[in-house]
Amino acid sequence: MKKTRPVLITIIAVLQVVAILVAPPAFFSSVSWALFLVLVPVFGLMGWGLYKLLPLARTLTIFVQGMNIVVRTLVTLARVVPSKAPGTPADIPLLVSSLISILLSSLIVFYIDQPEMQLLFES
Repeated sequence: MKKTRPVLITIIAVLQVVAILVAPPAFFSSVSWALFLVLVPVFGLMGWGLYKLLPLARTLTIFVQGMNIVVRTLVTLARVVPSKAPGTPADIPLLVSSLISILLSSLIVFYIDQPEMQLLFES
């Protein structure tokens, strides 16, 4: 019997990198292009694995998106909360981009970690 792939799995396979790459514009000017040369094949393979309904791709997606939530939370708390030193305002672009990224990653993990999805990937 052929497995039917939900449309949302295809969308997540293609767009899951968006949750990781949501960042303020200043971030992209400070990051080396070598990082993107590593991330593109990794997310390409993860997306292909999700599209093919491979169990390892589901596990990796949950891990990567979960780590994104943890890292974004820690970085946001460290950088957005203004310090007591004068001239250190809250970083609002970082706060907004982190909240969007955390929301997207949470939605991806919530959907991928459903029992029905686990059965789909294991069958």
